Amino acid sequence: MRNRRSTIGMDVWESTASMKQLYRLVKERNWQLYELFEQQDRICFCAPIVLRRDIHQFLPNAQLIKTTGMIGFLLRQMRMPQRILCILCAITLWFGLSHTIFAIQLYGDHEESKQLILRTLTEMGYQIPFYAHDMQGMKTELRKRLENDIAWLEVSRQGSRYEIHFTTKEFAQLEELSQNELVAQKDGVIEHFEVQHGNKLVAINDFVHAGDVLVSNVLTDSKNEEQPLYVKGCVYAYTWREVHVEAPKTKMPKPFVFYQLLFEARREASKDLREKESIYKENILQFQDNAGTISMDIHYTLIEDITTPR
Repeated sequence: MRNRRSTIGMDVWESTASMKQLYRLVKERNWQLYELFEQQDRICFCAPIVLRRDIHQFLPNAQLIKTTGMIGFLLRQMRMPQRILCILCAITLWFGLSHTIFAIQLYGDHEESKQLILRTLTEMGYQIPFYAHDMQGMKTELRKRLENDIAWLEVSRQGSRYEIHFTTKEFAQLEELSQNELVAQKDGVIEHFEVQHGNKLVAINDFVHAGDVLVSNVLTDSKNEEQPLYVKGCVYAYTWREVHVEAPKTKMPKPFVFYQLLFEARREASKDLREKESIYKENILQFQDNAGTISMDIHYTLIEDITTPR
């Protein structure tokens, strides 16, 4: 506790009062004194700064020598007007610079649109450098003024600059939602959904047949009334395929022929796979040496989007 008080700050006093008089005041006023010792005809002690008024009142012959710690440092600085002025200038400068925008960076798909955005910002009064006080208001006003030219616009702040990302209506991809149900094109076991809109009629690990409706465009509400829905997405399922490959019998060792046929079977199994579709598992059914040929039969488990026609 004493070390903490010393760090924060305490007053150092000298007094010509007797030790007996000081002890009496300590007992009556409940003072907390530290480092009390006698030096010739004087008494030296340290006391918390909050006792300064009390000590001046009840121990009039006491003299304040100095104040230690952080409080003492601050009090000494306060006696130097030039330092106070420097601190105030630094705070003002820091606050001003931290709220000032010195650059605007534009990220978009059309150079003419960048110039249009800069001209619009100048018309709105945002000419570099400017004081940043309401970024949301600026973004709302900018979107309103450019609604006929810009399809999407976002403003973010990075330090002392604004970053504006935009897409012009000329290059924006506007997708129309349909109400077509997602129907299974082949048999499979549901692996996962990538559906943004629609009513799922099946769950993961359900076995479905070709022609089953997987995602419906109708939802029954709490009043048992049917509500139409837009449908968007796809459904991935485990599907199966058997591949037969063979090669003429040569002098090449059988292990090499085995791997040659295996890679050929994998190419055959995956040749119709689209993005995000893959081979999940392969099971070699047989590898046999016939008269003049070597053949291999493999059963593949695939992960495919079974709702999008091929």
